[in-house]
Amino acid sequence: VLNNDLYDVNKELTNVKEILKDLPKDSSWSKRIIDNESNSMTIIGQMPGEGNRRHFHTDWNEWWYILEGEWDWEIDGETKTVKQGDIVFMRKNRVHKITASGDKQAIRFAISRSDVVHTYVDSE
Repeated sequence: VLNNDLYDVNKELTNVKEILKDLPKDSSWSKRIIDNESNSMTIIGQMPGEGNRRHFHTDWNEWWYILEGEWDWEIDGETKTVKQGDIVFMRKNRVHKITASGDKQAIRFAISRSDVVHTYVDSE
């Protein structure tokens, strides 16, 4: 992600439409909204082909809400396409890789914790 804003967090009221109007539509970014001892919520926008590396979490479940676009979600070697309005839940210890697909920027809410350990797995 080219532009990360992880610091202006935990406002009592946040309007997602207001946040999105000021973010670029032609490059990747992330904006953390919530970050406390219980959980973290970050909005992530990425261009087709961008995503994260294959990984898993040994001690944490996480989930995402797909706000816009499409994503290819590889879970334990099987790829599913998810789209606007879908919720993806990932139990701990499941290997996953997320890649924006389609023909425009894709946006997701990532709900986890900022201190969750990512264990990366080789591509092959």
